[in-house]
Amino acid sequence: MSVIYLIRHGQANSTGEDYDLLTDKGKEQAFALGKYMASNGDFPDKIVSGTMRRHKETAEFFMKGVSSLHSDLKSGSDFHSFDPNWNEFPPELWKKYAEHLSGIRPEFQRSLLQFSKVRLKGGIRSAALFFKLTEEILSVWRTGEFTPPGIETFANFQSRVDLACDTYFQPSDAERLFIFTSGTPISLTLKRILKQDEDVFTWMPWIWNSSVSMFRWVRGRYIPVSLNFLPHIPDKSSRTLY
Repeated sequence: MSVIYLIRHGQANSTGEDYDLLTDKGKEQAFALGKYMASNGDFPDKIVSGTMRRHKETAEFFMKGVSSLHSDLKSGSDFHSFDPNWNEFPPELWKKYAEHLSGIRPEFQRSLLQFSKVRLKGGIRSAALFFKLTEEILSVWRTGEFTPPGIETFANFQSRVDLACDTYFQPSDAERLFIFTSGTPISLTLKRILKQDEDVFTWMPWIWNSSVSMFRWVRGRYIPVSLNFLPHIPDKSSRTLY
């Protein structure tokens, strides 16, 4: 029976210049997930990931976790494929919209200044400000009223995520498909699969790093079995959102 595991990347380097790589904790999260899955006999028949570095690294350390228990796991040349349709929007989008909104919304500018002061410290306040700013940025991006030069439109972003869903959310020879992606594509996918009326970004701030959403093919469609699940990180203090 066909099962899809939709997985967000491990914690990325949010306090550094380059967000698109895993922290040591992010690597540990991915490794722990692979080890947990292997311990329960949930071995991947096929892996698909976005082409971003954090997607590839999460898949890599996930497989290291699997191999730590089953080093003899065999895989063919098409075992791991890459699809840019699962990519997150680029960090330039956040920066350019932040600059734009700072010039026309004083309250946004104040929040951005506060965030710049606490970003490197991390913690709850930093996370709260980040998601507040991101929510406003994505809301403006979604309207399509303003798109900075060189930035992907939301309509195009949604179209490629929808194409990714159409491509992989159907029965295949791979009984267990593991997809490694980011929070926003997962948010759009959950809204689509669950047929929700909420905003497309409702899920985005609450998707844990390395979390698993599992879907099983039943009577002609994929149904959700578990969502945003962290069986490999039982300690709440070890969980991260960004």
